[in-house]
Amino acid sequence: MSTLETPTPGGLREQLAPHAAVGALVVAAAAARVAVHVTGDEQVVAAWVAGTAFVVGVVAATRVRRSPFSKKGRRRAFAFIAVAAGWLTAVTVTGLSLGAVGVLMALGYGLSLHWWRQHPVGLIAPKVSRSEYQRLWSENVGCSDGVLPGSRLTNPQPIAAGIRYTLRLRPGKQSLNMVNGVLDKLDGGLKLLPGQEMIVERHPTEHKANVLFTIVTKSPVKDTVYWPGPQAFDAATGDVMLGPFTDGEGVAAWRVYTETRLKGGYLQGGTEGGKSRTMEMLAVTIAASESHPTVIAYADGQGGASSPLLMEHADVRARTPEQALAMLEGMYLVMQLRQDENAVYGMRGFQPTADRPGLLGFIDECHKLLGAVDNPRYAARTEFLVAAIASEGGKVGVALILASQQSTLDAFGGGKYGEKIRSNLLTGNGAMFKGKDANAKTVFQIGVDPRGFPDMPGYAYLVNPRPGARSAPFRSYYMTDEMAVEWPKRIAWRSLDAGAAAAWGQSYLRRAEMAEEALEAARQRIAARQAGVVVEQPVPAQRQPAAGGDGAALEAFGAVAFPPSWETFVAQAQQEARKELGPSHAKVLDAIAAGHTSPQRIADEIGLSVRQVHNLLGTLMEAGRVRGGGRRYEVAEAA
Repeated sequence: MSTLETPTPGGLREQLAPHAAVGALVVAAAAARVAVHVTGDEQVVAAWVAGTAFVVGVVAATRVRRSPFSKKGRRRAFAFIAVAAGWLTAVTVTGLSLGAVGVLMALGYGLSLHWWRQHPVGLIAPKVSRSEYQRLWSENVGCSDGVLPGSRLTNPQPIAAGIRYTLRLRPGKQSLNMVNGVLDKLDGGLKLLPGQEMIVERHPTEHKANVLFTIVTKSPVKDTVYWPGPQAFDAATGDVMLGPFTDGEGVAAWRVYTETRLKGGYLQGGTEGGKSRTMEMLAVTIAASESHPTVIAYADGQGGASSPLLMEHADVRARTPEQALAMLEGMYLVMQLRQDENAVYGMRGFQPTADRPGLLGFIDECHKLLGAVDNPRYAARTEFLVAAIASEGGKVGVALILASQQSTLDAFGGGKYGEKIRSNLLTGNGAMFKGKDANAKTVFQIGVDPRGFPDMPGYAYLVNPRPGARSAPFRSYYMTDEMAVEWPKRIAWRSLDAGAAAAWGQSYLRRAEMAEEALEAARQRIAARQAGVVVEQPVPAQRQPAAGGDGAALEAFGAVAFPPSWETFVAQAQQEARKELGPSHAKVLDAIAAGHTSPQRIADEIGLSVRQVHNLLGTLMEAGRVRGGGRRYEVAEAA
């Protein structure tokens, strides 16, 4: 099957190409004769010329084979290469003469006639030669009874993995989503073979009636593409590189940080589609970043079975609906703390630092935690908290990434906050993996049907990328089992700063102990069931939230609820903050003790920003270690 040829009217550059080729051959022949004269050995020079001509001819033939010429154009190009190599070798032996030059011109120009017809001077209309795909499109797709009547493929451009066209649709009658909706019919109309695929995406420079249409004939991602390690995080952009696009033209990126916020997102896909492993890859890559410090929290609607990796290494782990609710209550309180900090200290947006890291929560099989059927006691509150964090948390460095096998809107709970959760998560990132239900495209609001994806783990469609980036299918980097075991041990999993930890409450300070308690409870259930004892999951009694906001959830999580007295709560928070002060707080105390009493002088002394110093001073004052305010602070004597 031919590829394509695009005849276009041009200037003298295309017209002079055959003349330049003939002239170069004559110059090369003259140089060869000079070499013969210098060495006096025609056979040796002829052998070198023949060998060089052969190598150049093979390279040129390879380029021609991959070029956008029609079959006829390629045949003539191959013939020209053969004539050039033979003539140059012969002239090296017999000598350069006018007769030899005349023979070269006759043969060369005769073979160049097709080239000149395809590249006429000025506005002379060329003879159009269509590729096989363009012909099939015209006959089976763009015809009057085709699925996209009046549409046509134009501007073919060869790429390493296949060929890319501009698909011109009928303005006002056809759209990108319509094309995505009939991909299965286009596959048959273009007679694509197994392993070949199409990519349809918005055209980056032309109006919406024109889209980019790529046919991948040699997939560069048919073999597993392995995770490159923590360097998959791009410190310059704040993105995680997910994996190469299926045509090999670039890499899909998941936006983690922008200049002012932390981004969340949503992953959806069926069994063995690669969703959970991609989520693990995201979490480990983000946790390993030194340029963008981030604390990872993890909740699993399947009790920890979805990702043993994150259930072991995340800073906060939740196995049950009660624990997941407590995790979300804590994140919500951290979000409220930081909102007040931004207002009081004049901060705008969020940039992570070691003293104020990002807080990113992952929730796998989220439909089980957000749905009233699986979580009748806590679904309503869980849904509210997820919606609040998804809509408000990003600008203060608190965000969520949800994942589910559920292919409908029920993945977000189905309550009054479900649509708010969906829209806010997908404002950040979205990745749709292979599944058996076409409803998934409704959730992502795109025309791509995941049922048609190849049976290839990690194959997904990137939704809502960074502005100007491609929205196209990609194959996620694969983190092997060995990587999943070794890499989490090699990175430092961060914890919250003292102020945020105190705001979260007792459930954060006892997180490791409670995670072990939950694991031990699971071990006991396993032993009981293996012994034939029927074990029912404990269902905590329904409670009303205490004054602190998350009292019931914290009690269910094994912690003490917030006291109804605000003064008592503040005193407890100060007591915990005193225990959790970090190195930066110590630097501030040392600077004040050395006589640097204003925030500006402290900042200059310890190398932090004034805003960071204000934040640290606020924590120290709450802890009773510093007193004062405005432009003068001092170490508290009673500390």
